[in-house]
Amino acid sequence: MRVGLLGGSFNPAHQGHVHISLIAMRTLKLDAIWWLVTPQNPLKKQSDLKNYEDRMRQCHELVNHPRILVTDLEAQFGSNYTYDTICSLRSHFPATEFAFITGMDNALSFHRWDRWQDILKMVTTVHIARPPAQNLIQSCPLKLLSNQKHHVLDRAEYVDLSPLTTYWIKQRKMMFISSTQIRNS
Repeated sequence: MRVGLLGGSFNPAHQGHVHISLIAMRTLKLDAIWWLVTPQNPLKKQSDLKNYEDRMRQCHELVNHPRILVTDLEAQFGSNYTYDTICSLRSHFPATEFAFITGMDNALSFHRWDRWQDILKMVTTVHIARPPAQNLIQSCPLKLLSNQKHHVLDRAEYVDLSPLTTYWIKQRKMMFISSTQIRNS
């Protein structure tokens, strides 16, 4: 199987999460997208997060697609770090090819994640780029790594999901929505 992993706080979950899941699934020809709802994002304060059970419930209420699966795998694995989660997933599902998916906002801060370069060595990373995509991609610290292969995709195709590969998906139909924006409303 080819599975996209969309990790996050989902605080709150919104249609933008569904939107980028569908874009990644279609563009990369993935079999499924697994939402990894984290109990605690290490880069965020616990006090800023809604109750985990409420976030999980909200995700389940929002998702209405047979190939998007809302999971509590990070809670089951006892992991709050993406690196640890991916290690566990690879151990539990050795025949599955994984691609870790983020929005452009996370691509720009990916270098601050715990063991981020080790994550790149374990899975393909996919970033859904927002306009002005080309300018943002060029200034991204991840883009400067010499051992990382970068590919910009603007149409669907069956691609190799090898580690040390990053795909930048340029979307045409944009959703200007974010969890931060919703919380601040």
